[in-house]
Amino acid sequence: MRSTHVLRAALALAGAVSGACIPAGPFPMPKCKGVDIEDLSIEILQSFMVAGKLTSRDLVSCYLARIEQTNEYLKSVSEVNPDALAIADAMDEERAAGHFRGPMHGIPFLVKDNYYTNDKHNTSEGTLVLLGGRYSSEATVVAKVRAAGGVLIGHSTMSEAADHRALSNYASGYSSRTGQGRNPYNFTQSTAGSSSGSVIAVRTNQVAIALGTETHGSLTHPSAQLGLYTIKSTPGLMSRHGVVTGSYYHDTPGPLARSMKDVSILLDIMVGADKYDNLTLTGVGSYPEKGYASKVVKKQALKGMKLGLPWFPYWASQGHINSPGTRAKYDKRIKELEAAGATIYNITTLSRYGTLLTYATKTRGFDSIASPYGGGNPTSIPSQFNQVTVFSTLMAVGYAEWLANWSFPEDDSRHGMSTIDEMAAWNDAHNDTTGALGNGTWWWDPKTGQSFYDAAVATKGEMGSAFWTAFGWGRMTAAQAIDSAHTYVAVDETTGETTAVALDGLLVPSGRGGGYGNACASVPAYAGYPVAQVPVDQDGFATPMGMCVYGQKFGEAKLVEVASAMEDLFQWNEKPMWHEYLTAKGPWLATWPGYTCSNSSLNAYSCSKA
Repeated sequence: MRSTHVLRAALALAGAVSGACIPAGPFPMPKCKGVDIEDLSIEILQSFMVAGKLTSRDLVSCYLARIEQTNEYLKSVSEVNPDALAIADAMDEERAAGHFRGPMHGIPFLVKDNYYTNDKHNTSEGTLVLLGGRYSSEATVVAKVRAAGGVLIGHSTMSEAADHRALSNYASGYSSRTGQGRNPYNFTQSTAGSSSGSVIAVRTNQVAIALGTETHGSLTHPSAQLGLYTIKSTPGLMSRHGVVTGSYYHDTPGPLARSMKDVSILLDIMVGADKYDNLTLTGVGSYPEKGYASKVVKKQALKGMKLGLPWFPYWASQGHINSPGTRAKYDKRIKELEAAGATIYNITTLSRYGTLLTYATKTRGFDSIASPYGGGNPTSIPSQFNQVTVFSTLMAVGYAEWLANWSFPEDDSRHGMSTIDEMAAWNDAHNDTTGALGNGTWWWDPKTGQSFYDAAVATKGEMGSAFWTAFGWGRMTAAQAIDSAHTYVAVDETTGETTAVALDGLLVPSGRGGGYGNACASVPAYAGYPVAQVPVDQDGFATPMGMCVYGQKFGEAKLVEVASAMEDLFQWNEKPMWHEYLTAKGPWLATWPGYTCSNSSLNAYSCSKA
């Protein structure tokens, strides 16, 4: 990280943080010019600047100090912006001259290291193979946030290649470039997704808000694991231009924040059509007239809301819900929703626009496409429908498209690199630092540290009939499952008559446990549908856990309503305790002491005592 000398110089110039002695731990948040800014929203930070209590320079200086204080342990920021203070000064000068750009005016933000920023930062996607290259132009959504007054203070770390380098035996949040990002609630637990650095930074007050991305879980899962809010939007709602491509049909940028109001403020800035991303044309006309921020509501809006629980597999056999003590905490939240006036529908059958179907209908049931125990597909699906083939092919295609606009200096051996084959070969040739051949760092496979790259290479990027069969099945089946579940069919036990009920959202437990990964993101990713994340409690490891809210295509406005109402009801915001921050190593503690969570025990909705 180039931060150290830049940070010290910036802090010397700023003089904003009182006292030179910063405690070694547990890292209390220092005040900023005498003002407590810990866990504050964009609106409150903005109000301090409007009132003259703080300036943008003050905020940038204090967040830079916080990064310097904690980043050695968290490894959440890869670089800071050497021009951040100058940008903050410009925003302060505009404010003093009477020009106000909006709610993000002067607010510091971070971006995940797969966003290209046209400045002095490197953009590397957490890799060494892309480090030092330049793209044709800045990421569209970053340019939009800057234009809205945001002050980019740095790039956050991420899982290498957005968790697309290895299929198994690797640590989420690890990159060959920056090391292992840590969960501040419990350093023995995973950060659970490639936007880990952005999530860690917001959760520990290294910044007010940050941008991440999601292909399959990289916004929703880490935000659940660290107690933040996000919306993974429908691909096409906002531009992906200037973001390293993982999958054209699945990628989407998104905000990571401490409240749904902050999420919605960023959505209003980021959405819109872009000539560089033709998928954004599909989102035109889907934005709420008064913006997403106008859809933020209080808990009173829960009265009359209709929310569904897709029982199989999410509330039934998943490893997370069955980990010791976890189900009772979710049950408590469901009862709170009911007490607030929401009607909860336990979905054990699916409908199709008013026609009752058995839940196990293979073309429509969640359990026909979602693993019974964790993320991904069930092992029972025919191999020609496996979604790993889809993602591997799209990754090969995506990197080729990215590299066509990515350049290295002419004297660099990577000059002219154009395919994932060449990227994989470069990693192999530099195994001592990349671990591509399995070097015993955080790539635990002794044979390869890039099995996902290898799978992508094997596809040759060929989008033939095999690809379209698998992609089409996944998109259709997942979309039908979500759409069908949104139309609940109530059956009169006396007459047998049915009544169709339109639901406002589907609630899915979100977290890890029992040795199984988070299951929230898989089906919405396959469908290309949006999902919101709301923190609800902590598990037995003191790690946060959340509730995902599934929506329908371009249904982000409804998700803001449902998620913000839940936020106001639950009001969860426990501070990280930094458990084992001096001693934790790896691999993660994924099992529960004294318990065994096996497929057979989960089929009985429990983890067995060992």
